[in-house]
Amino acid sequence: MKNILYLFIAFATFKSFAQDTIQSHQAKNHIGELFCVTGKVASIKLASDGKTTNYINIDRPYPEAVFTIVITNEYLETLKFKLEDIKDKIIFVYGKITIYKNDPKQIPQIFNPRWIDLKK
Repeated sequence: MKNILYLFIAFATFKSFAQDTIQSHQAKNHIGELFCVTGKVASIKLASDGKTTNYINIDRPYPEAVFTIVITNEYLETLKFKLEDIKDKIIFVYGKITIYKNDPKQIPQIFNPRWIDLKK
């Protein structure tokens, strides 16, 4: 019975992942929605001393980024990889797409995503 439950969860996850995956340039059309966003890591900005926010810019480096993943130092500790190792890799990130209210460029972002995965 346990195996059937795991199989069902895996199938449901895969099915929703396939249907709700968008490219980074499409994120601006889905503000406020939960989606899996994919793209190539273009640049990374680690939190400086006294700061707690890290940035992963997708497809283009900041300030031309089309999509940004924003993660806190606390969230960073839960990742199974180091940010320094993911430059130029394809990434999948799932969470609610938002725009930081004080961002004059209005770059779509996901803050502390529900999950992050790298293309193998």
